Amino acid sequence: MQTVRWERVREWNGTWALAVVFGLASVPWTYAFVAGLGLPLWPSFIASATFYAAGDGIDGLARGYASNATGIVYAALTLVVVDRLLGGGVVALSVVVGVFMFLASLHEFVPLLSFTPGGFFGYATMFSVHAAEATAVGLTGLAGETLAAVLSMFLGAVIGLTTDEVSSAMER
Repeated sequence: MQTVRWERVREWNGTWALAVVFGLASVPWTYAFVAGLGLPLWPSFIASATFYAAGDGIDGLARGYASNATGIVYAALTLVVVDRLLGGGVVALSVVVGVFMFLASLHEFVPLLSFTPGGFFGYATMFSVHAAEATAVGLTGLAGETLAAVLSMFLGAVIGLTTDEVSSAMER
């Protein structure tokens, strides 16, 4: 069992800086999404986490969000193919999900999409936005849901970059 590294807890460091910035940013962030923008909140947090997992700076933003957005597109296409072309059903859904997960797993070969988990995060996020029937800017149905996921994840990725930049400046 590992013990808490108290010497690190007692000193100002990047962990404290990020905790302060992210904690403070989460208040207006949540309020803006829920009360103002009318966008689903959870995709923005998933995208922000994707940014941190994909790497720092603009490269992390680009790779993380490109992967998230591709996953969203794959999920929207899954819904279209299953519902409109194949007539629905669990078997059709299972096969089409398998096809898109196969494609998402190959993203490692494409530098911009090479943060493969980001594709899976975007895919799952789109399904949750669809299940919640969350839409954006007055669009309804799958188009509104897809736009809601795309916009929310984009803003979350930008918030991730911003919190990273601010906390890095505070750490110094």
